[in-house]
Amino acid sequence: MFNFFTIILFALVCLGYSNKSRPRRHFDEEYRINTPACDIVCEAQWKNEFHANFHKIYDTEYFEIPLDTAIVKNRSNLKMFCSSTIQKYTCLRKECKIHRTPWSAEKHICVGHFDNFDRNINCLSHTDKYVQKECSNVCNSIKIEISQAEIDRMAEMEFTRQEKSEFVEQNKHCNFIACHQLCHEYVINKICIDSAVAARSVVKSYYDSYLEREYTALNKDDQDELYSSFCRRVTPGQDENAYTANMTRYNNLTLDRMKNDIRSVFSILD
Repeated sequence: MFNFFTIILFALVCLGYSNKSRPRRHFDEEYRINTPACDIVCEAQWKNEFHANFHKIYDTEYFEIPLDTAIVKNRSNLKMFCSSTIQKYTCLRKECKIHRTPWSAEKHICVGHFDNFDRNINCLSHTDKYVQKECSNVCNSIKIEISQAEIDRMAEMEFTRQEKSEFVEQNKHCNFIACHQLCHEYVINKICIDSAVAARSVVKSYYDSYLEREYTALNKDDQDELYSSFCRRVTPGQDENAYTANMTRYNNLTLDRMKNDIRSVFSILD
């Protein structure tokens, strides 16, 4: 791993050259004003290592949904990714004195559930090609609708145009996540017969935690009314009828439609 101060020192050198014509400031002042925050340095080092290890740019070429091929391709990739991730959190803890960090996909995989991913890596790697192609195709094309009951509720609560847009986009995101979870679990049942139960548990835990993060982000900003009934249905601990009553049947139909679409795509595996 790069030395913790490599990026900082490089930045200082560049700043020194760019400020030749300016009055020289004391080093401590220069360091304090122009260096990035400690946690940003840890994050940058981690992303640089990701690029070096997997030849992908993390911010634009890595995807949390579905589980990225870079991680689940094989055990070697998983261990390499998690070794770098552990170093990132060590950097945050030791260099930045940050001991509490929010949920993230990499933290879930490498810090909280590495052993489970490691034990089920063979199944995850064998199902990956179907998840990346067929599951992505079906989940990118699912029909997503807002119920009339929720449209009426938004009108009653006098949602702004921005709030309506955020509600619709969040609902789309929840549908996409739920579809990928259902699809991945379906493929696991077909491909990993002997280890299906354990592998499904790994996938379910990941997607459940991802959805919980989605809800927590809105709730933290006191905007949980923007979390649709369907989002609540697929998020652990949430009540699908909390804001709009009698939504269970509508959500059942939505999930059944997803399952039918998934089955039709994978009829070749039956």
